[in-house]
Amino acid sequence: MENSKHCEICDHQSFNFKDGIICGLIERKAEFNNKCPDIKLDKNLKEKIIEINTEFQDSKYVKKLAIGNLIFYGIIGLIVLGFCNYLTTKLFGLGVFHTGSIVIFVIGIMILGIGIGAMNYSRQKREIIFPKKQTLDKLAGIYNIRYEFDSQISTDIMGIKETKITLRLNGEKIERINRY
Repeated sequence: MENSKHCEICDHQSFNFKDGIICGLIERKAEFNNKCPDIKLDKNLKEKIIEINTEFQDSKYVKKLAIGNLIFYGIIGLIVLGFCNYLTTKLFGLGVFHTGSIVIFVIGIMILGIGIGAMNYSRQKREIIFPKKQTLDKLAGIYNIRYEFDSQISTDIMGIKETKITLRLNGEKIERINRY
């Protein structure tokens, strides 16, 4: 694991445009093996735990919504395509070809695409956050940090998400509500 990952959760972190995140104590890239002896874990650690775990839980929530969308739009899309097939068969039986069946076919494919697009978005979101979560948990293990994270996500009728967050870290309980 890169030493800069340790610096991301440390309160001593600093930043410069040449090197990115650096150690604020020595003003350069940190040099140590496995564990930083001077790490200070407080504010940045709490913020990273909340940020990464919130994104991770949100990716699970988005996956549930995406599966629902895939089922809903998949069924509607298949019904539209079935109707297109029925209509085209009847029209061909009469010796007529109508561009309306092409339009209906395209509409059916677009409706299927909405459900598939939601699943792709969910997969991409998970592929981004999962490595961050693994790195955070690995760092927590290195520094013997135990935490419990819980969140309840809900969406109102206007599409605004509300996340109630509870973090227990070293006997301290942090509660927060995020709206986005």
